[in-house]
Amino acid sequence: MPGAAALNWQRRLLTLCLAGVALASLWWLWHWQYAQSEAEARRHADNRLSLYGSSLQGALERSSYLPGLLAHQPQIQAALLDPTGILVPQVNDFLALVAERSGAEVIFLLDAEGRTLASSNHAEADSFVGHDYRFRPYFYEAMATGKGEFFAVGSTTGRPGYFVSAAVGPGDTEEVRGVLVAKVSLEALQADWRRAGEKVLLTDANGVVILSSRPEWRYRRLGELTPQAREEIRRQRQFMNEPLEPLGRRLRDGSLLAGEAGHGERLIDNTLDLETLGWTMHYLVPVRPLYASARNALMAGVAVWLALLLLALWLRERQKRQRLRDREAAIVREANERLEARVVERTRELQEAQAELVQAGKLAALGTMAAGIAHELNQPLSGIRTYAANGQRLLGRGRPEVANDNFQRIQALCERLGSLIRQLKLFARKGGAREPVDLEARLDFVLELLAERCREQGVQPQRRVDDTQAGLWVLGDEIRVEQLLTNLLRNALDALRGVSEPWLEVAVEAEAERLVVTVADNGAGIPEALLEQLFDPFFTTKAVGDGLGLGLFISYGIVQDLGGRIHAGNRPSGGAWFRVELPRDLTTGLAPSCSIRESQDEP
Repeated sequence: MPGAAALNWQRRLLTLCLAGVALASLWWLWHWQYAQSEAEARRHADNRLSLYGSSLQGALERSSYLPGLLAHQPQIQAALLDPTGILVPQVNDFLALVAERSGAEVIFLLDAEGRTLASSNHAEADSFVGHDYRFRPYFYEAMATGKGEFFAVGSTTGRPGYFVSAAVGPGDTEEVRGVLVAKVSLEALQADWRRAGEKVLLTDANGVVILSSRPEWRYRRLGELTPQAREEIRRQRQFMNEPLEPLGRRLRDGSLLAGEAGHGERLIDNTLDLETLGWTMHYLVPVRPLYASARNALMAGVAVWLALLLLALWLRERQKRQRLRDREAAIVREANERLEARVVERTRELQEAQAELVQAGKLAALGTMAAGIAHELNQPLSGIRTYAANGQRLLGRGRPEVANDNFQRIQALCERLGSLIRQLKLFARKGGAREPVDLEARLDFVLELLAERCREQGVQPQRRVDDTQAGLWVLGDEIRVEQLLTNLLRNALDALRGVSEPWLEVAVEAEAERLVVTVADNGAGIPEALLEQLFDPFFTTKAVGDGLGLGLFISYGIVQDLGGRIHAGNRPSGGAWFRVELPRDLTTGLAPSCSIRESQDEP
């Protein structure tokens, strides 16, 4: 018992150690996946920031040269020196033309007091002409240093834009007489960010969002504004009456929690400092997908540990089952040893019985083969008797030439007997290769073979064969097709014995991929209860001595070997019918067209 207690304690300790290892590995896996996802997101953010920064800088540089270039135009300088204002209309038209061709939103000219003398939007309702902009940095910086730039919401139009300016004077050493300003709209750039579906911000030196891919974040601030900054923004009317609410709050790890009252979506802030006005571009990466990636990795780790646990439990259960099977095997071995003597005795008895069964099987197979040979050889022998009798009559009538034809037919039937003997394998396995067989020619041969018996029974077989340009060819071999037709016709003639007005019809119908042969008679028909047994071996409805019951069984086997189907039934007006469907061969030459013909006269 003390040993069992120690073993249980060791098992508990091992279980606790494994649980600790599992938890530690899952904790490491979560943090590792999160770090990998964050690093990949930051690399993507840096690439996007570089792209967006380049596009923004390019948009600003396309118009930054305009004020300095236009400030040297003689008509611009002349307008500032003209107290009467006669040149102002010409300058308005000139500035409108330049704005249209350069893509600038507005180009306007200020005098030394900050009042607008001429503007490209002079003809619009929100024209800048006559407005005083001395409070704007782009004016007093240009007056002081020769150039200036500023981003603000337009005090006249209410539309934000980037203002770039240059001083206008008659010469480098003379007094500045005015300022030329170009306003560039960045709304198209902001629209491109929005269509990209990414969170991109552009903040000024005070941390106020001036461009954003999300319109509701515009004119919000990322940090606190000092009183001096607020006063300067108010004095310059940079954002007009915008409240400049905070976009969110910074967390200790540097991420941004964006939303109302600082509660909302957590974002990783990736920044790129720009040269223009101390601007900073921000690319915000949502943290939720990173957590989702780490969570998925954690779930995968949990699944692996669960799989290992289930595997361990399965191995443990397998060991238990193996021990149980070992005990059961020992019991079975003991039982086998007790029964071994009885098995030896029973084996000797079974061997003797098996020898008797093998001998009985050989005798049964020999009987079946003998019956089949007798049935198959009976057909050509009947033909030989018919042609011999006809030849004898023809010789008695003095027609040796015609009789010679009958003797040649007897020779052909003898050759056919040899072929039948070689084809005894029909009872053991499927047939061999198939070749095209002219069905109409084989039918003519079989009807001629049975002509003598038809005359004896007073039967005139009716032939109904479809006319077709493709011919009536089937895939098989001539011997078995003749066997099939002979068996069906002989079976019909047997059924017509004793019928006062016998009727027998053989119809061949051509379908798309098969030929259908129908043999019908007006005999006694087939009992409905016997239709299912009709194609069984040694089954016959004839009297004892009239048949072996193998004809329809052989016909069924031939049809199966040729890839066809055979059916039987009773005619409503009396008698029976047999329908055989054989695969058609359409690759052989056309057969001669045929119509309904009567049976041949006596040869």
